Amino acid sequence: MAVLGICVIGEDEEPLKGVRVKLEFTGLARGMSDEKRTDSEGMAFFHGYEEGPVRIYLNGTSYGGYYYEDGDKINIWK
Repeated sequence: MAVLGICVIGEDEEPLKGVRVKLEFTGLARGMSDEKRTDSEGMAFFHGYEEGPVRIYLNGTSYGGYYYEDGDKINIWK
């Protein structure tokens, strides 16, 4: 099972705290993750999911599709 970190960064290049993050798995293991909130460093971590394609939602809005592997960190500018 993989670990994925999502880092949410504001227009001012500062991390955003409290952003709701949810993952939609678009490969064979379809489904949605539990919702997480970013911490003071703008990070939300997801554990125990299969590597593969995923769509990332911030506060209910899609921010695109990605492919991830164990230990990846995806940066998203909001």
